[in-house]
Amino acid sequence: MNLETLETFLKVARNHSFTQTAAEMFCSQAAVSIRMKSLEKYFEAALFERDNNRIGLTKEGKLLLPYIKTVMETMKSAEKELYASQNLKNREIRFACSSTPGTYIFPPIIYAFTAKYPFVNIVNHVEYTHKVFEDIEAKVFPLGFVSQPFPPQKENLLYEELMDDPLVFCASAENPLSKKSEVTLEDLVKENLMTTNPRSSIIKYLELGSGLSFPKENIQAIGNIEGVKKCVVDNKGIGILSALAIETERKYGVIKVLKVHPPLGLTRKIYAVFHKDQPLSFPEEIFLDFAKNYVADLS
Repeated sequence: MNLETLETFLKVARNHSFTQTAAEMFCSQAAVSIRMKSLEKYFEAALFERDNNRIGLTKEGKLLLPYIKTVMETMKSAEKELYASQNLKNREIRFACSSTPGTYIFPPIIYAFTAKYPFVNIVNHVEYTHKVFEDIEAKVFPLGFVSQPFPPQKENLLYEELMDDPLVFCASAENPLSKKSEVTLEDLVKENLMTTNPRSSIIKYLELGSGLSFPKENIQAIGNIEGVKKCVVDNKGIGILSALAIETERKYGVIKVLKVHPPLGLTRKIYAVFHKDQPLSFPEEIFLDFAKNYVADLS
């Protein structure tokens, strides 16, 4: 039994046909038949049954199917890892990030990746979300990561969802709202609301989710997430930020998460974004796969 035989089994299971599988494997139908008979002999079980010239799996074949899939996926991962270790030396991986993923999610991913592949140079360019989209569309960067409430609506862009990015209302430990067990939406609209920039999608998403309209004079664009946090800590207003962005401040008790009633359940998604006409290079694919596995392990 070899990998070619296992791959043939998976194709027969998918195609329900020896003829189509033979065409895909660039071999004769007889060769497919011989491989499948050798597999049945190895496992001492009938794996296939015919129904009006359509090949199906027996109960034993269905039982075997997920194990062979796992073997093939493991071997492909092993091949990719070996190739990566030999071909990533002195390579550079460049990508653009919006503030939340670029500042609070990807630094530990970059650290773990470069620990595994120490000869790779990583360039993480942090900028506003709309600029990430512009740079991917202009092919300035081959890959980008953004936090958005909805999938990117860009004709030239493809995207993959990586993880949830929950949003929370937060205030200084000195703010009276922090002393309350629950706050209402009406409490929130009376406060100065700090945001990163006038084009931030958070305000629109917040107003759609809550049905409230925040007075424009109460919304202050501070410039970046760290600036928003500084204003919140100094009790200049409240913020609506990624829970990931305030982990340190919550740990030391200088920022409190406000429990809103009724709950809004505001959550964005972290998306990987790339141009549909610019395939990712091998190093970029390796990094993207690594990032997806890293965040999957977190959840």
